[in-house]
This record gives sequence, structure tokens and C-alpha cells, in this order.
Amino acid sequence: MYELLEGLFEIIVRYGILILETIGAAIILFSAVKALIGLFKHEPEFKIELAEGIATALGFLLGGEALKTIIAPNWEEIGMTCAILLMRAAMSVLIHWEVTNEKKKA
Repeated sequence: MYELLEGLFEIIVRYGILILETIGAAIILFSAVKALIGLFKHEPEFKIELAEGIATALGFLLGGEALKTIIAPNWEEIGMTCAILLMRAAMSVLIHWEVTNEKKKA
């Protein structure tokens, strides 16, 4: 019975990871297309919109990485997942800092 529940839990977590990472990728693609249109229309705030979209997407991607630590089979994979988490968190902080500075300029 325990193995069945453990297998079901792993399947649910894997689908959760897939959903979160798909949402993150879709947000990045949508933001990039929107920014490209803004660039061609010479809208000055297109960079801010792109950065905000990437920051939002990173939130979903961080959620997916956090879920990966739940089902990681060994310490090597946990370490790799934690390194990716730290990298994405740092990117998120830098993007928020950049957006804040760009908004102050505008």
C-alpha cells in the first residue's frame, strides 16, 4: 500500500513540475513577443514589461525546482537542484532590482 501511495505522490509531483515549468516558459515567450512588438512600436517601457514577465516566470520556475527536491533520489541531484534554485533566485533578485531602477528613471 505504501509503495502505491509513494508512486502516486511521485506522479502528482512530476505533473506539478511539468505544469509549473510550462507556465514559466509560456510567460517568458508571451513577454518576449509582447516586448518585441513594443520595440517595433518604439514604446519606451518594453524593457520593463519584458523584465517583469521574466521575473514572474522565474517564480513559476522556482516552484518547479522546489518540487524537484521532494522527489530527488540522491544527494547529487538534490545538490544540483539547489544550485539551480539559487541561480534562479539570484536572477529574480537582479531582475527586480533592474525593474525598480528602470521605473525610477521613467
